[in-house]
Amino acid sequence: MDLIGRYGQRATFNHCLKSSESRLVALYGRRRVGKTFLIRKHFEGKLLFEVAGLRDGAMEEQLLHFSTAIAKHGLYEAALQSATTWMEAFAQLERLIDNAKGSKKKVLFLDELPWFDTPRSKFLMALESFWNEYCMKRSDVVLVICGSAASWMIKKILKNKGGLHNRVSERMRLLPFDLYETQKFLKAKGIQWSPYDIAQLYMTTGGVPYYLDAVRKGESVYQWIDRVCFDKDGAL
Repeated sequence: MDLIGRYGQRATFNHCLKSSESRLVALYGRRRVGKTFLIRKHFEGKLLFEVAGLRDGAMEEQLLHFSTAIAKHGLYEAALQSATTWMEAFAQLERLIDNAKGSKKKVLFLDELPWFDTPRSKFLMALESFWNEYCMKRSDVVLVICGSAASWMIKKILKNKGGLHNRVSERMRLLPFDLYETQKFLKAKGIQWSPYDIAQLYMTTGGVPYYLDAVRKGESVYQWIDRVCFDKDGAL
């Protein structure tokens, strides 16, 4: 499915790609609102590196996951020796960027960032060093960091008093669809409901794309509500 709405965010992403400097983009919002889909779809074919934090993963598991992702994106030495600290992990990422050819922006996507920040891991310290000591000395990096834990993103990133203080180039809070975007989303799925039915759907889902995607072609809004809200395996 093509992107629906999100025009402001997409314009900002395009601005970052055209910028003469490296850009740090912080995107946050509630779960299932479409953050990951937006980034993957907009930067389709342009992502040099992508990785997501592991929910409830220990530091060792997060580091192995990070190094494995780097290996999958072309730095095969990372597969031979997993990083043991976050400083080593970001050093591997630096080598991946250094090996990338071409002058276009190197787009990096760190998803579910709060999950990387396990107790005593010093993840934030390493991220600060990576951005300040490496990325800002270049002009070709776009680092997109994303998280569903809004309080963590605001406190640790947007209101950071340490090395990331005033370093975020663009900050975005992604909200659910409005009523018009909900209508466009359904139309893209081939679903033609009346404005009254769409309003009922919107009041039930709050415009969250994940729940809107559960609508099946050929069913009525009442059938959808019964299945999704009252079935024991329903999404709501």
